[in-house]
Amino acid sequence: MVELSEERLEQLKASIPKEVGNRVRFFRKKRGLTQTKLAQLVGKDRQYLYKIEKGVVTPNIVTISVLSITLDVPLSEFFEITI
Repeated sequence: MVELSEERLEQLKASIPKEVGNRVRFFRKKRGLTQTKLAQLVGKDRQYLYKIEKGVVTPNIVTISVLSITLDVPLSEFFEITI
């Protein structure tokens, strides 16, 4: 088991939401969807989707799963990030 330092943990907390947000934006644009349209499809507010894409908020696993299903992207692809 690996023990994370406080510094590394803080780095992960800062970088993972941004990387996931980048993936959401990438797949949304690849599907030709606006933030407004994707927000409607997943039952979320456009501002919330904007915050996800900017890495301001950390969506829970259910929200990421719904985005994955809606965008027709395997859930694992949201986490294929370099951290």
